[in-house]
Amino acid sequence: MSTAPDTLRLVSRASELARVQVDIAAQQIQQAFPTINIETIALASAGDHQLSAPLYELEGRDFFTKGIDEQLLDGHADLAVHSLKDLSVERAEDLRFYAAIFQRDDPRDVVLFLPSVLDNIKHGKPITLGTSSLRRQELVPPLLRQLLPIVEGREVTEIHCESIRGNVDTRLNKLRAGEFDGIVLAAAGLNRLLRAPQTHTETSSLLAGLKIMLLPLVECTPAPAQGALVIEALATNSRACEVVERLRNAALEKNVARERALLREFGGGCHQRFGGVYLSHRGVSVLAVAGLHKDGSDVTELRFSLDESSDKVLSGRRLFSASDFMKDFFVREPVSFPHQLAITEQAVFVSNHRVVQHPQEELWPELLRQKRVWTAGTRSWIELARRGVWVEGSSDGFGLEFLDAVLPSPLVGLGKQETLILTNTASAERWKADGRKALGTYTLRPNLSEGVRTALQSADAFFWTGFEQYDACREFLPEGSIHICPAGKTADLLRAEGVELILFPTIKTFLTWRTQHHDTL
Repeated sequence: MSTAPDTLRLVSRASELARVQVDIAAQQIQQAFPTINIETIALASAGDHQLSAPLYELEGRDFFTKGIDEQLLDGHADLAVHSLKDLSVERAEDLRFYAAIFQRDDPRDVVLFLPSVLDNIKHGKPITLGTSSLRRQELVPPLLRQLLPIVEGREVTEIHCESIRGNVDTRLNKLRAGEFDGIVLAAAGLNRLLRAPQTHTETSSLLAGLKIMLLPLVECTPAPAQGALVIEALATNSRACEVVERLRNAALEKNVARERALLREFGGGCHQRFGGVYLSHRGVSVLAVAGLHKDGSDVTELRFSLDESSDKVLSGRRLFSASDFMKDFFVREPVSFPHQLAITEQAVFVSNHRVVQHPQEELWPELLRQKRVWTAGTRSWIELARRGVWVEGSSDGFGLEFLDAVLPSPLVGLGKQETLILTNTASAERWKADGRKALGTYTLRPNLSEGVRTALQSADAFFWTGFEQYDACREFLPEGSIHICPAGKTADLLRAEGVELILFPTIKTFLTWRTQHHDTL
């Protein structure tokens, strides 16, 4: 095969999603090298042919890359695009190839349900979930038992996982045909199919009417590198390697490498029963791991460490944690609403479960059942589910801004002005000042218990979960106090008061860190 000097041949799997991912790479190449022409080669892989059994029952590895590798090695193609999670650790380290990670979409797992799943819950019927991933089989069912709503007093009884293979459209058609009550897919692939003009209409049609849940990243950690794309060339093809290097996203590559290192540590491959994801927000980060080691032991943990200077500052301090006294700072005065309260926005973000702990408590679940609901973290999600509310997803404890790229994504499709934030009255006013829609359902009135006052007086380092706690306690704090909080709005408000801070990614990471340092703090 002869090609013009300025033409590069780009090979990938033959699925619609793979072709969309090739187009993403081709667009980046042509932006960086306007004179290069791209020819594409679509190749059905061994994994695409062997659909009768789950991958973990097949012999060997790298089912989705072997044929593509041969195209590069034989000189029939110059570049290849892969979903990085399809590459084993050994294959990714093969020195015959020169590779770079160039793009990543939302790493979350998403469960797509038939609307009839609510009837299953109501009548005590089991739910059949389609997935061939051992990781998903390990992590998803126990989580869904907590996150699916109670329907007319009935909880989920059983969740069975059954194998499902095939391309995204094949799986969605099997769901719509009633072969499953729900299926688990990667949010990244759905977003890419929805963005691409050639697949948008079909994918939208297949998703129409389905109920979605984007699963929490910490409790349902995705496969390492899920959603990341890699482009590679034969190491001896200098022109193609130049293209690869230009597309490299070095920061993304570094983050993904932290996840991929877990595969060597705990055992990757088709028998993998754990996930791991590196989360970074506002200058702080955590590596979340959940699931089982290849030997069957639990590897669930949050890996987070303070910088050396912060560790020294906190060493030997007497710690007060507001998380220990959540009910002892304030009296919550509910705002009275008409029984026919109208919320015109199509979605709400519930900042915490106390929003619906209200004298008019029945008003809120009924109203929320008519809306698309997102919430702050898994605890609030579970509380809402107990009240019969379907929740689509959460900000994983990082705050609403962590969802700034997720809510407007094609899969979710929510703009800022389409989402109403439910919170306390003071926070609602601050959100409004930032141009967001917000409603306060209760007002916080300081009312420090004797236990809080005593604990404050015996401490010199203070962890706050919200600005209002600090504001209520500030007159009791000694000079030279150390202040700690999660990154986000609380940190912004404390800094505006001139408070120097030690930051943690989330409340949960602080609690994990404190447990590990209980002998000294």
